Amino acid sequence: MNGVPLMVVAKNLGHVDTTMVEKHYGHMASSYIADAIRAGAPRFAGATDATVVPLHKPGRPEAGTP
Repeated sequence: MNGVPLMVVAKNLGHVDTTMVEKHYGHMASSYIADAIRAGAPRFAGATDATVVPLHKPGRPEAGTP
């Protein structure tokens, strides 16, 4: 959780893969996945509700639907 790759932690504990570390210590980092996604996800500058355009108009079927 301090930026050390999970495989490095697993090897340091004597495991051949990350399964045991994930199984036994994963609950300690419930927000880790969300935080990692937020840190690595692209930022869309200027995207607001006013500038976001839906792919289809509300009330009309999407293309390809009967």
